[in-house]
Amino acid sequence: MCSDNLEAYIWYSNVFACYSNDIDRYYELLSAEIRRLNLDSKVLTTIGGYPLYFIKSKNSATKEKQRLISAGFHGEEPAGPWGILHFLSCLEPTNLTHINLNILPLVNPTGFAKGRRLNNWGENPNRGFPHPSMIESTAEQASLEGLVLLENLDLLKAASKDGFLTCHEDVCSANGYVYTYENQHEPGTFSKALRDTLACHFPIVADGEVDGCRVNDGIIFNQFDSSFESFLVSSGITLACCSETPGMQNLDLRIQANAELISAFLGRK
Repeated sequence: MCSDNLEAYIWYSNVFACYSNDIDRYYELLSAEIRRLNLDSKVLTTIGGYPLYFIKSKNSATKEKQRLISAGFHGEEPAGPWGILHFLSCLEPTNLTHINLNILPLVNPTGFAKGRRLNNWGENPNRGFPHPSMIESTAEQASLEGLVLLENLDLLKAASKDGFLTCHEDVCSANGYVYTYENQHEPGTFSKALRDTLACHFPIVADGEVDGCRVNDGIIFNQFDSSFESFLVSSGITLACCSETPGMQNLDLRIQANAELISAFLGRK
């Protein structure tokens, strides 16, 4: 990731008629969708005066799988949270009989409000999650947000037991790619379907390396580190994807791509 941790990245969205870091507008529209769709919402904690929400379907579709969607771990990656909102705005309440929604819509609100990668305390909310392969003495410390996620681990593991999608962005790239995890040696239909959804909107990054990770056909596969997605997989989740929409492309196109990634993810059996 080439972005400066202190640099603000802010775009204008014609879809939502506001700037990408307008957090009050975001929460206003999110609350309206929660009411319209009759979703359950729980405030896991308050960070810098902002709620860290966990949202779910009020009546679980018992025959459908439990999948968790998250966004907004990094504040300069706004198309994920706005993409979740766009996805919700396209749903009808009757759709919720066919899917189980479990959502962490905005994990790092203080970073989002400033358009900056880290939170107000200079912490990276997507690092510091333990992994068995890491040496404890060199492990990063979890952020304030990360500690809250760890405190609610049983809830989040149950919500993601059949899959996890976390919507990220690469602000220094014009090309998209995905990090995926599957319990096998090569990317399967899960990885390729989400990569292909992204490819409907953007060129896919060339084979080589991204942030020191090997990428092939737009997929970085089974890359374990101290991220939350890696941690969930090491905790027993068998399918996970961290999508990376390209920040050098139009914001509204990135928002639309994230909404379609969510649809593709939830539609997988």
